[in-house]
Amino acid sequence: MFEKFLHQTPFFRFVIPFIAGILFQIKFPILNGVIIYIIASLLFVIILFTILKLTRNYSLNKFWGILIYLMLLFSGIQLTYLKQQSEFDFTKREHTFIATIVEQPKETEKSVKTILRLKSLKDSTYWNKNNAQVICYFQKDTNTLQLNFGDQILAKAYINEVKNSGNPFEFNYKKYLKYKEIYYQTYIKSSNYSVLAHEKCNKVWQYSYKAQQTLLNIYKKQNISGDEFAVLSALTLGFKNDLTPELKESFSASGAMHILAVSGLHVGIIFIVLCKILFFLQKNKYGRIIQSTIIIFVLFSYAFITGFSDSVFRATTMFAFVSIGRMFNRQVNIYNTLSASAFLLLIINPYSIMNVGFQLSYAAVISIVFFQPKIYSLLSFKNTIPDYIWQLISVAIAAQVGTFPITIHYFNQFPLYFILSNIVIIPIAILIIYGAILLFAFSFSDFISHYISKGLEFVTYILNQNVSFIEDLPFSKIDNILFDGIEVIILLVLIFSISFFIIRKQYYFIKTSVLIFIGLLCYNIINNYKISENSIFVIHNIKGISAINLIDGKKSCFICSEKKNSSDAINYSVKPLWEKQKTNQIVTIGEEDKLKNFNSFSLKNIKILHLKNNQILNWKPFEKLKTNYIILSENAGVSIPELKTYFEFDKIIFDSSNSFYKIRTWKKECVNSGIKFHDISEDGAYIRYL
Repeated sequence: MFEKFLHQTPFFRFVIPFIAGILFQIKFPILNGVIIYIIASLLFVIILFTILKLTRNYSLNKFWGILIYLMLLFSGIQLTYLKQQSEFDFTKREHTFIATIVEQPKETEKSVKTILRLKSLKDSTYWNKNNAQVICYFQKDTNTLQLNFGDQILAKAYINEVKNSGNPFEFNYKKYLKYKEIYYQTYIKSSNYSVLAHEKCNKVWQYSYKAQQTLLNIYKKQNISGDEFAVLSALTLGFKNDLTPELKESFSASGAMHILAVSGLHVGIIFIVLCKILFFLQKNKYGRIIQSTIIIFVLFSYAFITGFSDSVFRATTMFAFVSIGRMFNRQVNIYNTLSASAFLLLIINPYSIMNVGFQLSYAAVISIVFFQPKIYSLLSFKNTIPDYIWQLISVAIAAQVGTFPITIHYFNQFPLYFILSNIVIIPIAILIIYGAILLFAFSFSDFISHYISKGLEFVTYILNQNVSFIEDLPFSKIDNILFDGIEVIILLVLIFSISFFIIRKQYYFIKTSVLIFIGLLCYNIINNYKISENSIFVIHNIKGISAINLIDGKKSCFICSEKKNSSDAINYSVKPLWEKQKTNQIVTIGEEDKLKNFNSFSLKNIKILHLKNNQILNWKPFEKLKTNYIILSENAGVSIPELKTYFEFDKIIFDSSNSFYKIRTWKKECVNSGIKFHDISEDGAYIRYL
């Protein structure tokens, strides 16, 4: 049966070795160009086999298949390698450059944030072409608030590599941007840039942005505002700039976050509506061609007005393949269609495989296609309404089966009321999409659009209220579920094993599933034991804050210079480590607990000295004190030679509470004295496992 499945899904056989090559190159980079010669050689042998018709020989046919798989494997490696060569080396000085704003600027608390696409960079004499993408923070003022998508600017600023904070288990922002092909960041002062021209970006993206803004203005014209505007614009047009963190958290906790991400659900609704409207064209060959052409055009038009987001483009590509199959009146194998769309998208951008949305969308669709019919067949209802509700429930359960290991791994939480969310929220979301289409269609008539908009606003309000209600229910979600990559793989293998049992009805797969489950439990027990035995010394990288963690098993002593120890910055940077270590006892030492001259700590056989001021200069020890580490904080008024007269130590660590200029002075003194040092701001958090 599995052999028959492989025969019916050729793209599935192609995409697996291709993905394997991409992942191999991402995890184990091969930094040379030899792969292209391997691909050329394999291609030559494959063509030779085909020309000589050697594939008719059964044994040689297998060898031919192996060659195809190897070529796809190395093609994945080569494409990823080419992506990895897109980095530039910017010297540590101010650069003069011309760049285009390729993302609508967004106002933050202290700056205006956007993404720039460099056009050219000036060295001492010449202008050189450069197409790097750069995260840009403009100094906030009235002029920068007027900047728009497509504006071309001339600017002077430092262009720095995006750095990871290095805090253990914190979200890796550098890696996240890397897979979006963004490696650099800059800060531009108001006096250091000027606007050269408007609407200078790629015309397709420019028209896409204008189309989206035109439709958003229809909402604004009808006085739709607040949370209703934020949700409506995100749900229908993929515009998320107005979503507040509180609103995102509500949708996430209720299990309805996928509603806000324009994706397969939205594209699927439009596809089904178009199929029903154009059903009369399905009768003959030319009618099917016209129908499929219209559907594909409308779907890509929708992707166009939503800014060609990855999720919409994925779904549009998939349904385009389905439409092409319908055009030739062929029964579409959804697994082959999914594989073909994934193959195409990965050729365009191999980094897509690392996108959480990419992983979740394909996992959800495959899981729904496979599990939903089997779950739905467990119950039958004669009445239409209960049957419709059961369909929604079966879809929700099926989607969660395939996606929950990935969801837990990335978001560390699981919404318990996802079934209720899908029963209530999906029908409302469908109504909103229909209502938005009607509003856009009748926007020429103020009278008609006024009443449609009022109804649309009311339905969106009902959606938000339902989301809030579900979020406020007791135990709406389970937090702090920690699955590492190995556990996710084991869970997915377990799901596959159970799936094979459903397909083949063989007892062997049940035994295999039980063994896999036991293996998962054993891995978890061993992991918990290792955690309980761990002792970790960490100096966190939090801008302007001195934060030291001494963890022994599940106990933590946290030394922090910030009085508001529950601040967002500290929780964001420190809490992931506590969660991973399953810390159940946290002692916090703040400003009010500091000692007279210095703070001294020990963990296992490691001694640590923490200096915040120059009071030590008034202290005369009888002999040098021995310590392993000295941590300097808050621009402590001591020099490195002075420290050598008081202490014997292995390394000095400068934490993030010190100024750049103070650290620079200390570094020079360390170099002159031959002393090892670690700069938290520059080198990332300092971590030592004991």
